[in-house]
Amino acid sequence: MASAIRRGARRIPESLKRATQIELSNLPPTTTPADLRRLIVRAQVQGVEDAAIDYHHLNPTGRAYLKLTHPDFLVPGLDALEKVTISGIHPIAQPSQRPPAAAQLDGNGLSSELDSNGRYVAVWGLPKAVAPNVLDDIIRDRFSFPPGEPYIFKMPELNTADNPRVFTLASRFLVRLASVSEAHRLVRELHMTYYWPERHQTKYPLRARVIY
Repeated sequence: MASAIRRGARRIPESLKRATQIELSNLPPTTTPADLRRLIVRAQVQGVEDAAIDYHHLNPTGRAYLKLTHPDFLVPGLDALEKVTISGIHPIAQPSQRPPAAAQLDGNGLSSELDSNGRYVAVWGLPKAVAPNVLDDIIRDRFSFPPGEPYIFKMPELNTADNPRVFTLASRFLVRLASVSEAHRLVRELHMTYYWPERHQTKYPLRARVIY
């Protein structure tokens, strides 16, 4: 009954009636592409070509976008997504025509635009003045990276007063691994450890997150 009421009350703007994207919001921050695929299968949404998580400064925004192969799949997809939950939470589905964006160094955009494919890891928590070579010394001999290509990128500094949801003023890095499995292994081994504990004790806790 509730779904029928929501369908009856839905008003899609004229400009979005032929949309080929569905925006999902109110997603848990831990949502992965595998979670989205399971959601699509459970809801029996037809015509989904791609699913991508949205990031802001390498932080998941709680939104994801489903790319449809044809606008005829839009309304049935919206209806189907009203019936399912992800980690016990009802996502909010609405039509979207979000234009594609070029990948940005500050880590804004969809996972598909950031070209991560699960091979990039965000690392933060090192002292602000730390350069990429310091992180390189920590991980270089322990993990596999793309041969002959740069694999550590220092991200621009952020003002957390203006961006309360983003990382702290400590240094932030994006690390490119050779494979998805190596990216997950780096997170397992680095996350919640400490930078140079012999000198700084627990002053600099490290965080690491796979960028999907």
